[in-house]
Amino acid sequence: MSTTTTTTTSHVTSTKLNANETALCGGFAGLTTRLAISPLDVIKIRLQVQSEPSSLKHIFKNSNKPNVKYSGINQAFKTIIKEEGVRGLFKGNVAAEWLYVTYGASQFYAYYYLDSFLKKVSQTNKYLRPTTTLTLNIAQQKELSPTIKPFISGMLAGSFATATTYPFDLLRTRFAMQGMNKVYNSIPHAVSDIYEREGIRGFYRGLSSSMTQIMPYMGLMFFSYESLRTILQRLQEARILSDNHKRTDDMICGSLAGIVSKTGVFPLDVVRKRLQVQGPHLTEYVVTSIPTYSTVWGCLKTIISREGLMGLYKGIVPGLLKAGPSGAVYFLMFEIAKDCMTYLNESGFQMIPEQSFISLP
Repeated sequence: MSTTTTTTTSHVTSTKLNANETALCGGFAGLTTRLAISPLDVIKIRLQVQSEPSSLKHIFKNSNKPNVKYSGINQAFKTIIKEEGVRGLFKGNVAAEWLYVTYGASQFYAYYYLDSFLKKVSQTNKYLRPTTTLTLNIAQQKELSPTIKPFISGMLAGSFATATTYPFDLLRTRFAMQGMNKVYNSIPHAVSDIYEREGIRGFYRGLSSSMTQIMPYMGLMFFSYESLRTILQRLQEARILSDNHKRTDDMICGSLAGIVSKTGVFPLDVVRKRLQVQGPHLTEYVVTSIPTYSTVWGCLKTIISREGLMGLYKGIVPGLLKAGPSGAVYFLMFEIAKDCMTYLNESGFQMIPEQSFISLP
């Protein structure tokens, strides 16, 4: 009995670009995205690290609460402007720009090879000798599920990028938590202080929670984006939707992918931020009431017992307000960079030759 399989093409990678060119597009996307979402990121981080009890009403409503530094998006925005000026909304931006550029480049570089590898794996099944019913079924399944491939590729690419760029993420968080009394005067000062007081491990505080968060987060992100682009493509082929609005399609799919993925893993993001600010300067940040945590599990239990379940969703409103535009800009700028790079290649000008450290079988 013959079986038919549908070969699916990735909407992220392109056969016209090599891995290095794809990585450059990812770095450009990261750079432009960070500039667009910096203020919301600072507000989100400061709301996340506060340890007062929370409820569903407090999450979605700005309410003045005694002994609380920031009680909502508007109040936090006004307080930061009043106390620190407009520059306060961009604290940690230098470290964050390095983070977003290197993260975007390493993520799409890894995704390129993972996507290629999974395509090769899905094609090798046809060479299996069907000695049992199980191997017969495997042999007939010549291609991995199109649903699984982007999730696995995104999950592993996100893990690789997180491990590679994590010190920048930690620096971004700590700078964003500084008030008028600065803990760190500059990035070199922060690096030397963390190294002297906390050692190399200090640069990786909260890494385990970050890896736990990033795997489903980036898996959902790329799965959602690829699925939404596939749906749009089918609607356009059926003449239900016009195919003359590519940039709008990029933004809509990117925005929805960002919202879906951020909502799914937000509690782990709260844990990650609280672990990142642990250390000798814990009481010197703009929010001074941050409890001491030593493990991911201990942090989770403490937040739930002291602040309620909704404590794990502190900052979700600015988080989602950030995730939507962030996803839209991220994938829009990535697709624009891809089109520009493809145009240059087709014009006979190759910016980056393919010189890979990874060889696929």
